[in-house]
Amino acid sequence: MIASENAQYDLYSMMRNQIQFGSVGTMSAPAKIAALVFGFVLLIPILALLIVAGVVSTLVFGTLLLIGLINTKVRSLTGRDHQGRKNVRVKR
Repeated sequence: MIASENAQYDLYSMMRNQIQFGSVGTMSAPAKIAALVFGFVLLIPILALLIVAGVVSTLVFGTLLLIGLINTKVRSLTGRDHQGRKNVRVKR
C-alpha cells in the first residue's frame, strides 16, 4: 500500500515538473518594452469602456430618478375630494 502511494506521488511529481509556470527567465529590454506596450494597448481601451459605461449609466439613472420624482410630485399636487379619493367623480 505504501509503495503504490509513493509511485503515485512520484508520477505526480514528474508530471508537475514537466509544466513549469513562471519560469520565463530574464527578458531582454526590447521584450520588456514590447510586453509593456502590448499590455497598455489591451488595458487602455478596456478602462476607457468601463469609464464611459459608468458615466452613461450614472446619467441614465439620474435622469430616470428625476423623472420619477417629478411624476410623484405632480401626482401629489392634484386635488383630492373630502373623502380622500384622488380624481374620482362620485355620482349623486
